[in-house]
Amino acid sequence: MTSSRPLKELEIENLLLEEESETFDACSEDEEDHLSVDDVQSDYEDDLVDEIISEEVAEVSENIPNNNKEPRPSTSTTNRIIILPQRSVKGKNNHCWSTVKGRTQTRTAAINIVRVVRGPTRMCRNLFQPLLCFGIFFTDEIIEEIVTWTNVEISQKRNLNDVSATFRDTNFVEMKAFIGILTLTAAMKDNHLTTIELFDISFSGTRYVSIMSRDRFVFLLACLRFDDKSIRLTNRSLDVFAPIKKVWNLFITQCRINYTPGSYVTVDEQLLGFRGRCPFRIYIPNKPSKYGLKIPMICDSSTKYMFDAIPYIGKGTETNGLPLGEYFMKELSKSIHGSCRNITCDNWFTSIPIAKSLLKEPFKLTIVGTIRSNKREIPEELKNSKQRAIGTSMFCYDGPLTLLSYKPKPSKMVYLLSSCDEDGVVKSSSGKPDMIEFYNQTKGGVDSFDQMCTQMSCSRKTNRWPMALFYGMLNIAFVNSYVIYCHNMQSKNEKPLNRRAFMKQLSTDLAKPWMEKRLEIPNLSRKLRENIQNIIPNSSVTNLVQGKDEPPAKKRKYCAFCPWKLRRKTQAECNKCKKPVCGEHKILTCLDCK
Repeated sequence: MTSSRPLKELEIENLLLEEESETFDACSEDEEDHLSVDDVQSDYEDDLVDEIISEEVAEVSENIPNNNKEPRPSTSTTNRIIILPQRSVKGKNNHCWSTVKGRTQTRTAAINIVRVVRGPTRMCRNLFQPLLCFGIFFTDEIIEEIVTWTNVEISQKRNLNDVSATFRDTNFVEMKAFIGILTLTAAMKDNHLTTIELFDISFSGTRYVSIMSRDRFVFLLACLRFDDKSIRLTNRSLDVFAPIKKVWNLFITQCRINYTPGSYVTVDEQLLGFRGRCPFRIYIPNKPSKYGLKIPMICDSSTKYMFDAIPYIGKGTETNGLPLGEYFMKELSKSIHGSCRNITCDNWFTSIPIAKSLLKEPFKLTIVGTIRSNKREIPEELKNSKQRAIGTSMFCYDGPLTLLSYKPKPSKMVYLLSSCDEDGVVKSSSGKPDMIEFYNQTKGGVDSFDQMCTQMSCSRKTNRWPMALFYGMLNIAFVNSYVIYCHNMQSKNEKPLNRRAFMKQLSTDLAKPWMEKRLEIPNLSRKLRENIQNIIPNSSVTNLVQGKDEPPAKKRKYCAFCPWKLRRKTQAECNKCKKPVCGEHKILTCLDCK
């Protein structure tokens, strides 16, 4: 199942996973209760693969009972594969498994042949600037939608007699500058700071105050809206996700159409930390945030690009009678149906019916994932026993399905399911089954993506769940745009910027038009003007302010009518005879007299 990847893909992956701060404390995804709502916690399964894979395999016992009723270890793989004596075994629901693999094909199965080229789509291959890469995700349509409903909220909060700049309506250019500030807080890891510290020159420098005043930034944060509040109550009765649904759909559509994933993808969930009121907030104790909004998503296993996501909205999720895991698996993979790709997932998504269903038309997808030990399809013979040696594996088959039972330590068992029509193979170098090796290589797509979002996050403390989701969308756009930027730069054999430099450049490009507009204000303070000119020194507006494009000043001459002893100079002159005239000898004439 494993295959060598081009050097370019490895370089992109190294760039994405480059450590720029303290290590990220990841949690075991397979131990989570994905159905727990609010503070209700269910029982957890013990089949944790993340904990298992990190541990070294213990020494395998050589003295294993070998009678006709006990499983026999295979001598061909150094006693690591146990072969059951019977030809078939059954689960609690009478699901029949074969202990011997059927006739293997000499050619690769058609379901395992993928004919796709990973990378940006045609319209995104010529984007080499951070702003252009980010703009294909946060499009002008999305920003205009935010500006429209934000102005509606501003008009309701603003006093009729208040005409100050802090409370005026916003526009497209200012909203991009607002996003530029959030981008800079992510790059500098300042998102945890209060706005007082953020806009304090002695504490955070002059970048933030050069883009926008603190009062204006706080006011926009309070007024940011994504829908029409007047019809929100009506829409919420039909769809609890209505307050940000339109903006979310526009954003996810761009994520789908801008990138073609590779042969191996990963399905898992991301938890956006949020502790305020929300009808679909859930509790996952092993996540760093514990409380928040759960977003199942699908990512490319190699580049970590997220190309589809569906928020989990609790009981309001319409699954059309399907189990939640099967529903999300099929909905997330819609854009790759019929492509023969492989999906790696955890035990919340994996089951025997899902694996069989995805093999059929129109899906034509294979899966490799952990499976919970309480599934009724798992035979009792594959479960743990005291006589079974540590580090041993047991395989059983059902057509293209392969079920693995692996014992990494005395009280722990791992169950993996694969629909790739593969044999039970144990690698002699590591002593682990080939299925587990493949699962380890491809399981981290969503986890690594979530880690990158956390390392440079623009999320701020908020009591409104649409704002928490908006911050999450920005973090997704930052990672996805950087993936496309790295791919395009390496396609023309140029070294891309590191991720922090990419974010800084993106912030400057987003805020530059608004800073140029601020320079046109005639009564702007000299200190603020100098700060902006230091940030954008090559701007045309900056050059105009500095006098580089102004016409040369007129030479001062002595007044033609004053005594020479006064030596009074002036730049004014008569319109007819062009004689220099001082203020004392000027004559003002109205339009009628002229």
